Amino acid sequence: MASAGSVIESVAPPEKGGQSAAPRKRVLLISNRVMHYRVSVYNYFWRHFQENGWEFAVLSNELQRQNQNQCQFEFVEKPFSFSGYRAEIRKFKPDAVILFLHMKDRILWPLIHWLKLAGIPVALWTKARNLDDPDNRIRNAFFDYLHFISDGLILYTESLKRFIPDRHRRKVFVANNTINFEDFPAIAESKDQIKRDLRIPFEKVVLFAGRIGEEKNRKKVDHLIDLFRDLDRLDAGLVIVGSGLSHELRARMNPANTFYLGEVHDPENRQISRIFTMADICSIPGHVGLGLNQAFFWGLPMVTEHGNQPPEIEYLHDGENGFIVPEDDRTALRDRLLFLLDNNVERQRMSANARRDILAHASIDGMFQGFLSCVSYLTREAGS
Repeated sequence: MASAGSVIESVAPPEKGGQSAAPRKRVLLISNRVMHYRVSVYNYFWRHFQENGWEFAVLSNELQRQNQNQCQFEFVEKPFSFSGYRAEIRKFKPDAVILFLHMKDRILWPLIHWLKLAGIPVALWTKARNLDDPDNRIRNAFFDYLHFISDGLILYTESLKRFIPDRHRRKVFVANNTINFEDFPAIAESKDQIKRDLRIPFEKVVLFAGRIGEEKNRKKVDHLIDLFRDLDRLDAGLVIVGSGLSHELRARMNPANTFYLGEVHDPENRQISRIFTMADICSIPGHVGLGLNQAFFWGLPMVTEHGNQPPEIEYLHDGENGFIVPEDDRTALRDRLLFLLDNNVERQRMSANARRDILAHASIDGMFQGFLSCVSYLTREAGS
């Protein structure tokens, strides 16, 4: 496969006695836009698939331009085209294909049917429903059809099995969605040292981290901006990290206690790790996503709201490693944030719980094992 990214060819070493090793099986992940944080995940997959006798490659229409991580896996960046993707699949000759596509990605429909006709085992990596609109009967009918024709299903969390009929459960595998904590550097600096370097004057820091504009503010950063605009204390401040903060929202910020650092990217994840280390609490009022995983890894309790939250919300246990307040209840959001800011003992307890829980339930190896189990099942079922 021709690659737009870095390609590392891997050759299985010969077995003892001079005999050649058994040929490796091949798994191809076909994805829409590959986000920067997925590159580290796929690098981990590539290494560990190799250890288990597999070659792993990714075919996608786009790599996020802000990505600064080198692709160790074979990567092909190619605009969506059924004929073009079919040609790439034929060149790669996969033993199994994993589709990580939205229903709105039109290539999904001819591709999955062609894979079935070609006899290539195919799995969907899916949330099983659009969790922003989980009761949409028409959309759910399409989801159910995809679940039916797929040879395997990889789910973000165990609880998503509730959307899968019992007759399909045998082909379901859970890969708890996460990021690769192994690529996060150790930060030796103290909170105060990092604050001085970033010119953050606050004694206590609430951190918001996540994409804003691209997701139409579904993370509800405005709830925090308005809260701190009216907060009459200067010992606590809000630090916002992420892309797409509108001019209107910036104008609403209180410059005395709210800082916007914009997007933060570096190849070693050092700067963003320093920012998480410097903070005391993370708050993403809506759609926590993988920001919750990152916050928990650095020991930050999360404060968020009920609503159409993504699967990662399952890692948050109210009162144990953070708080979940009623949806759009800004008074409750304010109360829980101030409670944690002012209660060192409870904040430290939740901090320890947060780190413990994310390492136990959302490790990168646990995620990989879900993928490995799925492709192993696909090839057993196909007799290859």
